[in-house]
Amino acid sequence: MNNNENISISKLLAVLDIQDDDSFIITDVELIDENKYIHIQKKLEPMYCPRCGSRMHSKGFYTRKLNHPVLQDSTKFYMIVKQRKWHCDECNLYMNDSFPFLDRYAHSTTITPLLILNAFKHLDQSTAAIAERFNISDTLAHILFERYVDLPRLPLPEYMSIDEVYLNISNSQKYAFVIMDFSNGEIVDIVHNRWSSTLEDYFLHIPLEERLKVKAVICDAYQTYLTMPEKYFPNSCTVLDSFHAVKTIISYLNGYINKVMKKYQDRDKKALEEKNHDTNRDNKTIKKSKEVILLQNYRWVMLKNRDEINYSYNRHYHKMLGMNVDTYTIEKLFLQLDPNFEGLRDLKEEYIQFNHTEYDNEFDVLLDLNALIDKYDKSDQSIFRDFAGFLRRNLRPIVNSFTRIKVYRKSAHTEKEYYARLSNGPMESFNRKPKDLKRDSRGFSDFNYTRNRILWATRKNPSIKGVPKSMDQILSKKWKETWIIQKEKSKVINRKL
Repeated sequence: MNNNENISISKLLAVLDIQDDDSFIITDVELIDENKYIHIQKKLEPMYCPRCGSRMHSKGFYTRKLNHPVLQDSTKFYMIVKQRKWHCDECNLYMNDSFPFLDRYAHSTTITPLLILNAFKHLDQSTAAIAERFNISDTLAHILFERYVDLPRLPLPEYMSIDEVYLNISNSQKYAFVIMDFSNGEIVDIVHNRWSSTLEDYFLHIPLEERLKVKAVICDAYQTYLTMPEKYFPNSCTVLDSFHAVKTIISYLNGYINKVMKKYQDRDKKALEEKNHDTNRDNKTIKKSKEVILLQNYRWVMLKNRDEINYSYNRHYHKMLGMNVDTYTIEKLFLQLDPNFEGLRDLKEEYIQFNHTEYDNEFDVLLDLNALIDKYDKSDQSIFRDFAGFLRRNLRPIVNSFTRIKVYRKSAHTEKEYYARLSNGPMESFNRKPKDLKRDSRGFSDFNYTRNRILWATRKNPSIKGVPKSMDQILSKKWKETWIIQKEKSKVINRKL
C-alpha cells in the first residue's frame, strides 16, 4: 500500500469506530474494473459461548460484500467482510463475528444511512440522484428515508401563514396545504389537501388551548382561508396578504388590456379580409400591427410600479416597430393606444402608494383605505368600481396586514432580527422549493414521503426516529396507499363512462 492508501485506511478505521489494536485484519486495497475493494476480518481469538460459557468452535467464514460511501472518489467503494461463524457443541448455539459498523442482513455499513439522510436535506437532488451517488437502488434509498424520518407537526405559532402548493400526487392530493410560522419562517406542517372537510378534521383534532394562542392567520383571498379564524382560532384575526390585493388589480388591468388588444386584432383581421377581397387572394395571416406588438410586449407600462421602471433616454432601433425608441417613447406609444390607459394607471398607482406607506396606527390605515374606496366607487372606470367592492369585502383583513411584528430570518451565515409587516412573502419564497423538487423528481407518487422530504430539508433541527420503522410497516403502508390511489383512478374512469 502507498502512503495515500495508508491515510485512507486510517480515516476508515476512525469513521467505522474500529480500534487500531490489531484486533482486525485489513488487507490491501484492490482496484478491479474501476471498483475499489478493501478486505477486512477479525483476528482469530478464542470465542466463548455467551449462553453456557463453553469454548466455541470455528465453522469457517461467511463472506459479505458491503457498500461503503465514505472515502470514495470517482470509483465505487466496497468492503469485503469475512465473518467467521462459531458453534457451541454444548448448547448447540450458532453465532457470527460481530463488527461495530455492520448490522444483521445489511448490505451497507451502519454509517451509510446517516450519509444518505444528510444528502436528502438537499432538495435539488432527486431520490434517483442520491441513490446513484451512494451506489444503491432508488427503492432502497426511498425505504431508508421512510424508516428513519417521520417528522411531527410543530406547535401552532402566534402568527400563522397559510397557502397551498401544487403537488398533483392524486385527485385527493393535488394541492397540499402548507402552514408556516411567520416569525421565523419555519414550516409547521403540510396537509395532503386544502379541502374544507380535510382542514376541519385537521384543526379540530388540535387542542383548543393551542388554537387559542394563534393571533393572526395570513392568507390570500381564498374564501376557505379567510373564514378560518372564526371557525378554528377564536382569538385570531384574518390578514389578507398585500401582494394578493395588488394581484387583484393587476388581474383586472390585464383583462382590460386583453380587450383593447382584441379590438386591434379584430381591426387587423377585417383589414386582411378586405385586402383579400380586393386582390382576390386567400391569405390567412398578416403582419402584426404596431398596436398589437406594443400590447403584447410592453404591458409593463401599465402593470409595473412606476418607481420600479428603469427609465432611460438611450435610444435603439426597434426592428418590429420600425423606429428608434427609448423607455419614454415606449411608454408614450402604449398609453396612446386607449384613452383610459393613463387614468387606469394613475388609479392603480394610488393603491400602490397606499400599500407602501408605513402607518403609525390602525385608524390612519382605515381612514386612507376608506378614502380610496370612495374614490374608486365614484370612478368612471368599471374595473376600479369592482376593485372597490373587493376592498370593501376585505376591509378588516387588509387593515390587519399593516401590522408589524418582530421576526427572525436566518441567511447563509447570520441570523437577523427585525420588524416586518405581516405578509405571505416568506411563504411564496418557500413554495418554490417543492416545485423545484417536483420538477427534478419528475413528479411525486407518495405524499407522506414528499411531506417528510420537504420538512427534513427545510426545518432547522430535524431529528430522526430513535427506533426506525420496520420493513413490514413500510411495505404495508405502501400497499395501502397504492390501493387508495387505484381506487381513486377507478372512480374517475367510471365517472367518464
